Order: sequence, then structure tokens, then C-alpha cells
Amino acid sequence: MRIIIAVIVSVLIALAIFFIAQKNLRGTIVTHTIAKTELFQKGLKFVNALAHKDGAGIYRMFNSTFQKEIGLEQFEGAIERWYGSNSYRSVKFGTVNIMGLSGHITSWISFKDTPESKFVYQYWIKSDGGWKLMWLSGILNYKDFSYGDWDTVAQHAVMQGMFEQAVTDSGLKALFQEFELTKNMVILSRPNCNFCKINLPKHKVLWLTEEEIKSKHHQYGINAYFDFGMIRVMDDIAIGALDIVTIPHANQASARIESPRRKVDFIGGSKTTRRRSISMFFKKVAGKWIFAGYGSKW
Repeated sequence: MRIIIAVIVSVLIALAIFFIAQKNLRGTIVTHTIAKTELFQKGLKFVNALAHKDGAGIYRMFNSTFQKEIGLEQFEGAIERWYGSNSYRSVKFGTVNIMGLSGHITSWISFKDTPESKFVYQYWIKSDGGWKLMWLSGILNYKDFSYGDWDTVAQHAVMQGMFEQAVTDSGLKALFQEFELTKNMVILSRPNCNFCKINLPKHKVLWLTEEEIKSKHHQYGINAYFDFGMIRVMDDIAIGALDIVTIPHANQASARIESPRRKVDFIGGSKTTRRRSISMFFKKVAGKWIFAGYGSKW
């Protein structure tokens, strides 16, 4: 009798867990759908303003950091140059995608006086104030509209946070299973790069130039190195990109493939350089930058 009761209780608990999981899954799907709907509405508002050449209206959709560092006249000039002598006719939307705290909308703008369409990629960021524009690929260029990259203290804090996250079990080791964390971790040092001292309790972090990496990777026992991409600080959010680059022909005995004619060392099964990338989000909480999730991975 006790065995029967125990079995019944176990079945009831299992069913309860199943229904709770299903409910949570449905809740997650609904929440994600609502977020995508909200983002799409923002995209429609942007296109409507673009159709009317309302540069000021689009400008107000950007995050406050962009508005502080980029002048309205400069932005309106970019809209005018993008339009040229064309007149708006219609828009065709592609995908609406949300990755972490970022949103992406693909769109093609067609004009009345030309058969060619222009591609515009909308980048949005989910701040405490809702969805804000972060970038407009196809309209803005990085040379004239660089912003959010002057706060060295914040960038250094984000760099430290990115590496701390990278060495966790749920970090790069889980996302890129072919990547092996080693005792020494090397970051590519570029001319005039914004490097800082990064402290990790179980690893030694070194900044090396490309030539130093080529000549010393055997010495440091590494088969890959890191390369920081863009780190942008906007309002209460920061986004950073971190690349992991394999070193071709690095001496890794476990990955060596021998041929009758010659010995060739491979990393991850390839003798060519491979670059994997991940974006990370951080939120400023009580004066500290806290990891807030991953974005795109490629």
C-alpha cells in the first residue's frame, strides 16, 4: 500500500512539474511575442518618420547618449544625404529579432523615381525607458557618428566583466565548446588600444601584439587569443563584443594530425584562422556594471 501511495505521489508531483513548466514556457513565448510586437511598432514609427524626412523625429527615438554626443543638425544632414534626390514610395520589412537587450529590424526602402531599393538595418536597445534606437546601418557611418566610446572607466569595468563572464561554465566554454580555456589568456593589443589590467583568479591575462602572439603562442601554451570589438556605453546599458580567434598551426598535441608527407598542426580541425564572436550586455546597478545577458553570436 505504501509503495502504491508513493508511486501516486510521485506521478502527481511529476504532472505538477510538467504543467508548471508548460505554463512558464507559454508565458515566455507570450512575453517574447509582446516584445517583438512593441519593437515592430517602433520600427513602423521610424519608417513613417523616414518617409516624411522627419530627421528630428527619428533623432528623438535614439538613446539619450546619442543625443548628447551627436548634434541634431549633423543627424538631419545624414538623412538628407541618404535620401539624395529620391522620393519615398514604400517599405518592405524583413525580420524582427530580439537578442538579449537588443532588437534588430531589417527593412528595404523603395523610391518613386528609381527601381533600386535601399537596405536599412535598425538596431534598437531596451533601456529602462523602453526601446531606443542604437544605430541605423545604411544611413549612419561609424567615422562621423561614433558615440558612447569616451567613458574609459566604464569601458574598463565592462572589459573586466566580459572576461569574468567568459571564464564561467555558462560563458564561452558553453557557447563555443571547441574553445579551450588555458592558464594564460591573451588579448590582442592594437596600436592606441584602450587596454586595461584585467584580473582573473585562475588565469593570467596578457596583452600582446599580433607579432608577439605569432612568436610566443608556444611559450604561453595558447591556441587562440581574444580581441575586443566595440564597447559602447548608452544610458544605463553597455554592450561589448568579444572575439575568439584561433591560431593556425599552434602546437597542440591533442589536435595534431599527421600525414605521410608532413606534420600539420590544426586548431579545431582547421589549419586556417577562425574567428568566433559574442556580444554581451551590462546594466549599471548601484554604480556597478552587472552582466545582463548575451546578444548575437556568430
